[in-house]
Amino acid sequence: MTFEKKGEAQAYERRVLEAKSAGVAVRPKNLRTTFQAWSEEWIKSKERRPGTQQSYEINLRKHIQPVFGGMLLHRIEPTHVQVWVNELKGKGLAPRTVHLIYKTFRACVNSAVRKRVLPHSPCVDIDLPKIQKKRIVPATREQVWALYKAMPAHSRALIMVGVGCGLRSGEALGLCEDAIDFEAGTVLVCRQVIKVASKAELVEYNKTETSHMREVPLPAFAHKALMLHLDTQSVLRTPAGHGVLFRSSRGNLFRRDAFYKTFKKALKEAGLPLDFRFHDLRHTFASHALDQGVPESTVQLYMGHASTEELKDTYHHQVKGAAARDRKALEAVFFEETAAVDVPATVEADDEAE
Repeated sequence: MTFEKKGEAQAYERRVLEAKSAGVAVRPKNLRTTFQAWSEEWIKSKERRPGTQQSYEINLRKHIQPVFGGMLLHRIEPTHVQVWVNELKGKGLAPRTVHLIYKTFRACVNSAVRKRVLPHSPCVDIDLPKIQKKRIVPATREQVWALYKAMPAHSRALIMVGVGCGLRSGEALGLCEDAIDFEAGTVLVCRQVIKVASKAELVEYNKTETSHMREVPLPAFAHKALMLHLDTQSVLRTPAGHGVLFRSSRGNLFRRDAFYKTFKKALKEAGLPLDFRFHDLRHTFASHALDQGVPESTVQLYMGHASTEELKDTYHHQVKGAAARDRKALEAVFFEETAAVDVPATVEADDEAE
């Protein structure tokens, strides 16, 4: 192999020697491997969840291979990666999107390092765009009911499932009859609807291992909404025999992007902020559960978080009216009468990472 400059040859020789001393020596034939060739092998080498596989394929095809495809794998330097990341930012892509694209690239090259196709990873000290954390403002009772009434009859119970059970949108859309124990007042989160090749698909897993097969409470208002839904709407029978509670207006599984079109219309009709998301109902569930004294460890299980630290990092805030209510409670310890306080308190909060 040849180098344009002596310094490049010396730098490469140094890296190879370092790799050898670390026990990660690369076979000579791999020095001719292009990123295109390796990425095409990598994307087929492992069985992944359909949604993850599709995301990786799109990121490679649209954002990664056009830039790195023709380069020899071992020639890719951190400076190349940083320039590429900066270009992604310059295209106006959202910071979270840039992170996901970079994550695909990093997984690909790290796999090459593990298999000794590459002596070292170029993903070193890469400056990624900062993801702005959204302020969490739990929905009020009035907002929840306004949104519920604004939704079409065939999907309005989803609102109560979101705020009452803390489900993600895919989990709510994949809720089946056999997952609900109306007598015990619980829901078993064991499926979700994902989008695969532009079609909705019901799968037997959830976003994370800690999310799967978790049992969450079914409060009375959500119980009533689901009973009304079952009395007025027909379930969707899948080839596997599952009775999916929620179906689109055409009688199919709800795709999340299609559901959000309906959800956005309801937001406007209900007078809610247009940046309000279904996921904010999940935030509302966790916020009020914590505010009502449910232990953090229990809320962690309901949310499917890996740790209480993750829960604390997300919910550094108060529910609306909490400070005013608690002030009255504290004053009651020392005084017989407490002046009414009408102005609730809110604080800034972090957003949950998706």
